[in-house]
Amino acid sequence: MIFDDPINDFLSTAKMPILHKFRNFFSLVPNPNNKSNAKAVCTFCSSKNGGVQAAALIPECYTTNKANLCRNHLANCIHFKNAYTEEEVEEILSQPVPEDKRKLKESSM
Repeated sequence: MIFDDPINDFLSTAKMPILHKFRNFFSLVPNPNNKSNAKAVCTFCSSKNGGVQAAALIPECYTTNKANLCRNHLANCIHFKNAYTEEEVEEILSQPVPEDKRKLKESSM
């Protein structure tokens, strides 16, 4: 016997957010100021500052979980740059960001 389940039907067709390319370099923690968007805590900063929870309290160690903001943080993060070669840093930071694609579409209209 097959039952129609509208909730599972919705969940199977609902679009899940796509993780951005810089997600591997951050740990997400709840953001008390913005419940809809988590804090992205840099794993490199957290390893140098006593862990994720400690780094989540230092404004220079976290950002909002948006691809362009995460890329900007990594571009300015000395701990990130010390962990990789210059070529690797350039390659990582050159990855496309979904926000960049939207800006290009809007400017061409």
